Amino acid sequence: MNTEDTAIRNFSNPNEYNPLQLPKRVPLTLSPEQRDRIYSAESFRELCAIRQELLDAAPLRTLNRAGELAPYAIVVNLIHDNVIRQSVLLAVNELAKRGVGTPPAPFAFLQFGSGGRYEQALISDQDNGLVYKLPDHLDESETEKAHSYFHLLGAMIVQGLEETGYPPCQGNVTCLSQKWRGSVEQWIERLDGWASHPTWENARYLLLASDARVLCGESAIFQPVLDHFRGMLANNAFLLTRLVSNTLHYRVPLGLFGRILPEVTGRYRGAINLKYGVYLPIVNCIRHFALCNNIYCSSTLERLSLLREKGVWEKGFCDDIESHFRQLLGLRLIAPLHWEDGQYTSNSYIKLRELSPDTTVMVRTAMKLAIRLQRMTAKLPSVYEG
Repeated sequence: MNTEDTAIRNFSNPNEYNPLQLPKRVPLTLSPEQRDRIYSAESFRELCAIRQELLDAAPLRTLNRAGELAPYAIVVNLIHDNVIRQSVLLAVNELAKRGVGTPPAPFAFLQFGSGGRYEQALISDQDNGLVYKLPDHLDESETEKAHSYFHLLGAMIVQGLEETGYPPCQGNVTCLSQKWRGSVEQWIERLDGWASHPTWENARYLLLASDARVLCGESAIFQPVLDHFRGMLANNAFLLTRLVSNTLHYRVPLGLFGRILPEVTGRYRGAINLKYGVYLPIVNCIRHFALCNNIYCSSTLERLSLLREKGVWEKGFCDDIESHFRQLLGLRLIAPLHWEDGQYTSNSYIKLRELSPDTTVMVRTAMKLAIRLQRMTAKLPSVYEG
């Protein structure tokens, strides 16, 4: 198998992917020279330096209005996508250099979480998986050998991405874990297991799977898994109801009379957790309404667009959410600049005192929208039970 072809097939024009649907007058993309630098990198360390240089080039430090920041979310995600693709290819090549061989079957590399939704911030961890299609003619020994190869590939990818600047997910959602790596048949069996016992943790896994996006490799390989997932959830009132508690897990820090409630002690005193306090509550509720209405794309803005198109929510309400959500995506980009420590945890917090007055108003309004969405989502179980 041509490993380079495996790693980048169906992604010859990665800059064309634009779920954020930015206006065409915003000329934000990667130049051919920048993409060439990424795909010419011969080591994870070299790729890490290129990644940091490209992210540092965004003029985020000179901006403090959420509206000004919003358009840069797409170029940040283009950087992540291209760098991670090259990391996967380097991992494949590294195994070949070590005598392990080349992929014994076609595979696809998956992104979950913010990577799956195309919503990564400047600092991002790993949420990924592997799926591969084993030939029917393999005997038991050959099948075991193929599984062993992809175990080694998953380990090499995770190690390489960490060296490139992406720490592994603390929840162990990486292709090193057997839970997030396997053949098409294993993935389908895994989904059935989670759905048949929808505990809190299994419900979390199903929600993570709903955000899956094929970043590189053979995208068609994952299609049977997606089709099975969609068929499993379609109009499944019981299962959708079990997902609600996970969806409403995060509390929006907005008090009486619309007062934003920052942290009062510790390192992040005077700051709010933008990720868990407003961004994810909105993401989670939109995702839940999308799943309830047989909408299975992974981007939050694409989900919102289809909710609008299907008439699930009124156009004005969707437009209001979209406007605020785009600004939140931009605002997430400057959170690391408020701390300058490079820590992943700091990626979530913004200092209220460093926001412009109109950005503070935007955040407060977005929080109100998040609370409204959570109340709407909380009512859905009674609708199912009826």
